[in-house]
Amino acid sequence: MAENVIKLPRLFGKYYLLELINVGGMAEVYKAKMFGVEGFEKIVAIKKILPEVAEDGDFISMFIDEAKIAVQLSHPNIVQILELGKIEDSFFIAMELVNGKDLKTIRKRLKKVELNMAVEQSAYIISQVCDGLDYAHRKTDEKMNPLNIIHRDISPQNIIISYEGNVKLIDFGIAKAKSKSTKTQAGMLKGKFSYMSPEQVAAMPLDRRSDIFSLGVVLFEMLTGKRLFLGKNDVETLEKIRKAEVPPPSVFNHDVAPELDRIVLKSLARDRDERYQWASEFADDLKRHIFSLQRRFDRQDVMNFMSEFFADELEEDSAKLAEYAKLKMPKQQAPQIVAPTVRSDDDDDDDDDRPSPRRGSGSGAKTWLILLAAMVGAAVLGVAGWNIVKDQQNAASLIVDSNVFATVVELDKNTTQHKRCETPCKLEGILPGQHEIELRKDGYITQQETLMLKTGETQTKVAKMFKVGEQTTMVEVRSEPGGARIFVNDKDSGFDTPFAVNVPAGIEVTIRVEKKGFLPVQQLLGVIPVTESRKVSFIMKDSKGKDPSTVRPVHEKKEERIASKKEQHAEDGLKPDRAYLTVMTTPVTQVYIDDKAIGNSPVQRYELSPGEHKIRLRNSTYNIDKMVPVELKAGQHEKLVRNLF
Repeated sequence: MAENVIKLPRLFGKYYLLELINVGGMAEVYKAKMFGVEGFEKIVAIKKILPEVAEDGDFISMFIDEAKIAVQLSHPNIVQILELGKIEDSFFIAMELVNGKDLKTIRKRLKKVELNMAVEQSAYIISQVCDGLDYAHRKTDEKMNPLNIIHRDISPQNIIISYEGNVKLIDFGIAKAKSKSTKTQAGMLKGKFSYMSPEQVAAMPLDRRSDIFSLGVVLFEMLTGKRLFLGKNDVETLEKIRKAEVPPPSVFNHDVAPELDRIVLKSLARDRDERYQWASEFADDLKRHIFSLQRRFDRQDVMNFMSEFFADELEEDSAKLAEYAKLKMPKQQAPQIVAPTVRSDDDDDDDDDRPSPRRGSGSGAKTWLILLAAMVGAAVLGVAGWNIVKDQQNAASLIVDSNVFATVVELDKNTTQHKRCETPCKLEGILPGQHEIELRKDGYITQQETLMLKTGETQTKVAKMFKVGEQTTMVEVRSEPGGARIFVNDKDSGFDTPFAVNVPAGIEVTIRVEKKGFLPVQQLLGVIPVTESRKVSFIMKDSKGKDPSTVRPVHEKKEERIASKKEQHAEDGLKPDRAYLTVMTTPVTQVYIDDKAIGNSPVQRYELSPGEHKIRLRNSTYNIDKMVPVELKAGQHEKLVRNLF
């Protein structure tokens, strides 16, 4: 093995291998520096096949499969794959580097000081992993066919917490997908034994619910500080998993509430039909539980925890990164700034040697004046050139990257200092001071931030872009009276008030509640950032004393509405020769009926003549302009409810 030791740092294609991070049975992972055009630099991770298995065709196929699967995944809770390559007859994967620690290392540090991770922190971290896992499970190809990706190796080693508080799932090395070229042999177990599911150890066909079981094991161990299925040997471990006898976590940690016991035990049900069927369901229950604790917990809290428990490592890593920043690509020629030169008429070739036919006594003075003017001009331009050089030396630079390729970067938009590029990119010649940066990409939430750049500084900004509606936050909904059905953007949440429902972050949110015997009521909450939660309360008005059994909610079936209309119109006070229309939309729109502007939605019980009408819904902010034809009958009240996103 001595001949295979790599001296670091070492050039590896367009990368510099800086330090060895981890070595496994088949591959090794390095921290590396990537070089690109125009001085672009980025610290990444390089996963490289070990020399002793470089001739193993099966492993190489599995290694390539990992890259092919993971490169399709772009999610803030999954490590991003940047490149699959081959250098010096060795395959490698370049991926996003996460500066932090895996859960196994964190657990060891906590055990050393005889502490368990805080309950809400454990729930938050696993909910973030659920978000990434659910994205992978639901991933489709370009034709919208499901890829059926299963990770198959969910374990503490494959969950990394960054020093910034971000949670990342890594290593799809043995992931199963419909498109894989390699196939697992019958009876072959892949993954870490103590985190396998019962169906996995029984070598049964697997689906996404196997990953949910494995993640439940990780959560149990985070809450209790104890290994769940680890036996004296592999055989005993596998037998424990087959039985899947799981005590409530509260037996070992009294801070675990009964609701969290229920969540953990459901994720660890031996029968996969009794588990959470999707990771998103697992995440929703965890987020609701955190919300119910009345203790706000988010990325900032995780960052504070990491900064406290790994202060020495964080300081050491920061010092290393500062040193790595000085490392340059060999033979790379830095662009030089050259002060402008001044050329006078006297610089023309042979002028001094060619006699002038009109040179007289006055010509000498004229020549001296020309020379003097040229010298002054040269001095002025020389000073200007020096100022240009000085300004360039004082100027700051900004390197911008994002998890979504070709994100548009706008610096100081609508100003004379405006600069634009697409990630990954480098902006140079920026004056020191405060600057506004905007990052945008179609289909993603636009981000805006204020940056402070120092003289001569090169600052790096790595942005995480989120798809519109991809992230969720919580809204606590209450009503008087309670028991009203909650609708989020016109979709039935399946829950009644009072309840904390998930809502999409980054887009407009409308909450509506409906209850038999009461008029429906809704409220536009606007765009809710993912870092915020909201509370909303409704006071519902009864239906003017009529029999509650005759009052229909909006979500009632059409057949039921038709059957009751004849009985309703007289009690509702509807005119038998007129028709009525209510319009509710998400987002709020300008409502036009037969080209007449009525007002903004919601429009409540607008009186019209029976017959056909054209309803136009407009919202310039979201570029919405939709025409909806309706047919209204005499004595009836129809509701037009539309989600226009």
